[in-house]
Amino acid sequence: MASDDLAGRNNQTPGSSAAQALIVEQLALYAQPALEDGFLQPFAVGTNILGVIPGGDLADEYVVIGAHYDHLGSDCVTDNPVDQICNGATDNASGVATVISIARAIAAEGTPRRSVLVALWDAEEDGLLGSAAYVADPVVPLAQTVAYLNFDIQGATLLPSLANVTIAIGAETGGDALTQATAHAMASSTLQPLLLDSFLFEGRSDHANFAQAGIPSMLFTDSIGGCYHTAQDEADIVDFAKLDQQVVVGTSLVRELVATDAPPRLDPLAPNIGFDDAASLLAFAKQSEPDLPLLSPGASVQILQFVIDLQAIVDAGAAAFDDAAIATVMNGIDQMVESLTQTSCQSFTP
Repeated sequence: MASDDLAGRNNQTPGSSAAQALIVEQLALYAQPALEDGFLQPFAVGTNILGVIPGGDLADEYVVIGAHYDHLGSDCVTDNPVDQICNGATDNASGVATVISIARAIAAEGTPRRSVLVALWDAEEDGLLGSAAYVADPVVPLAQTVAYLNFDIQGATLLPSLANVTIAIGAETGGDALTQATAHAMASSTLQPLLLDSFLFEGRSDHANFAQAGIPSMLFTDSIGGCYHTAQDEADIVDFAKLDQQVVVGTSLVRELVATDAPPRLDPLAPNIGFDDAASLLAFAKQSEPDLPLLSPGASVQILQFVIDLQAIVDAGAAAFDDAAIATVMNGIDQMVESLTQTSCQSFTP
């Protein structure tokens, strides 16, 4: 997926067609086409790829797992004039590999109780267009969709101090059932989870379209770092040991969701940002401090200030977590995400 041969997988290009063929070849080994005429769902500016693992006694209920397979062609930053291809290894060939690996593992265990829809989206980089096209014209009725799990940027390391951190966002959208299932899944791996509510990464990937349609939806991500949208995002910077553990997490969660008697239920009253998010982000930001010299001076200052602001919020306690505190957290996390890109693209794999 991340080879130069696919030329950056921009939608409606020969490289995209080659990526589709590669994905369909893998899906056909264990999944059925989700459409009458095959695995491909064309839309105005691209092509989604959809396969289904049929379920058993609850076959008319679906767990959807997805990742976008498109990337930027040659429209990205490079620090090497000779290297102009945006290979997109962590964004998002690794997410595709995660989804395919999870689905393969579930299929190998026999017929799941609920069906699993495997969805690889096109044109995410153009504004989440592939998943939006699906939600507007779903193969599976949205009312029969139990949950959507999105994998976008896996096997990536932001900084050496954060090498073992993996991020899961939005479990609260499925109430206690999804929150508890996510915690169980995270405990099955050796990774350090950073669990956050949905508002903190709202609109950043394809899960947003499902969430807006009222479906419990999650994003699994390593966030963005120095390799994000650069031509240096190639396979040699992927932490494959971490990627293996992220597959363990995803497989564990899907296994529970397809089998449970108590599936996630949308909780419209659930807060999508809370005091616990501030406490979790404080620990995350403080953990990054030893490696701040790897960032630009301005990025280092921003993160240090965010630590100070978060510490004040945490010290004030949950009862004082008001709109002003929420605004501080929201502004700070947006700036921190950007700050973590202010370093060169390199592998921080232990």
